[in-house]
Amino acid sequence: MISGPIGTLDASPAAPKKAGAADLVPTSPGAPPPAPPAKLSGGHSHLIFLCSAVLLAGAFITGGYFWARDIQERRLHTAAPEFCDAKLHGVALIREALSRPDTLVFFGSSELIPDVPMKGVDFFSDSPTGFTMFPVGKAGTTALSVLQKLGGAAEQLAGKKLVLSLSPSFFQSEEVDAKYFEGNSSKLQIKEFLWSDRFSAELKRDVSEEILKYPKVMEGDWTLEFTLRRWAAGSPSNRFLLTLIRPYAALDRMVARLQDHIEAGFALNGMTANDGAGRFRPKRGKALRWDDLFRTAEQQSKVLAAKSRKRPIKVVRARGTWDRQFAVKMRKAQEWRDFELVLRLLKEAGAKPLVMSMPLHADVLEAQGVSETGRLAYGERLQEMVRRYGVPLVYFADHESDPVFFVDQNDHIGSKGWWYYNKVLDDFYHDKLGKSPIAKEIP
Repeated sequence: MISGPIGTLDASPAAPKKAGAADLVPTSPGAPPPAPPAKLSGGHSHLIFLCSAVLLAGAFITGGYFWARDIQERRLHTAAPEFCDAKLHGVALIREALSRPDTLVFFGSSELIPDVPMKGVDFFSDSPTGFTMFPVGKAGTTALSVLQKLGGAAEQLAGKKLVLSLSPSFFQSEEVDAKYFEGNSSKLQIKEFLWSDRFSAELKRDVSEEILKYPKVMEGDWTLEFTLRRWAAGSPSNRFLLTLIRPYAALDRMVARLQDHIEAGFALNGMTANDGAGRFRPKRGKALRWDDLFRTAEQQSKVLAAKSRKRPIKVVRARGTWDRQFAVKMRKAQEWRDFELVLRLLKEAGAKPLVMSMPLHADVLEAQGVSETGRLAYGERLQEMVRRYGVPLVYFADHESDPVFFVDQNDHIGSKGWWYYNKVLDDFYHDKLGKSPIAKEIP
């Protein structure tokens, strides 16, 4: 230690000091020290990471959506013969089919299942007359199930031709089996119907009352249950509550729609491509030789009948002794109420439907004691209802005793039955319905 007039100097060795940027900057006496270089805080880095992840997810979702839409447009016809969930319980494929000028959507039930020659979806697969049939339905697809599928495609219904195929057996039971509707229900389709501005509050109220009879349909989805109960109640206060949840309901449907598109895209991408699949087909195709096709269909039906394992029909009542009971049971059938709801929906949407009904099974009903006179009740009620809504009807009553119209004793038509159906579909699509002998059943 050395002392002097200036002060005390420490002569002990000091650690070497590294030169930094601050050491190289000259400072004047009294000036504040230079600010340290800016650094990103942990919060800012997390925010940038979050924004990047959101943008990446958004790009991925958007790309997936457009990929799915492209697949749906290019390969819609590939899905026609399939019974995939994306087709039966979604809205994307049904909407796409209804929007196409080259496609006739056919809503049916178990008649679509048996693999028989001349079946409509196969007959029109290569668009022989300029259009393809797009069937929607499976076993147990009753009127209320058809309604939700139609309601889910509300924006595509205006001015669109479509076909409803009726199974008479559904009109012979007072109550619809719950498992039929539950197995064919779709939360997304119901929500799209209930939140569509194209349908009246009265229709939504009546439909909601019917759907609420099946509580399993709403399980695990409070939004759907809340919406159904509010529409069923129908009071101004309930409408106000629906207005409050509208933004959330819209977000809920948007997410479900996106998921539906992606699922439809994956479903179509996994199917074997149809060589004839394409975006659109010409409206006019070749002329078919229907007489030759009829002879072929009749021969095919005879072959099917010979191979059929139809159960022998057991006579339980004398003919005509069950006419009154049959009429009462049919008059009380819930299916009539649900079918009228479908007609109301189609009228409000501005669609152009055709109703087709299979004949009754005369041999089965006669064994149960229902005579020809008693069986007239079904056709009369059906004609009265469709006439009220201005909808054309083709009812094949003349074939209820035809041994080869059906392929079995259920509502499953065979090759001959499909020939009649195909001819009507072709006439309907080309605006020739009523101009050919096959459509003489139309009232």
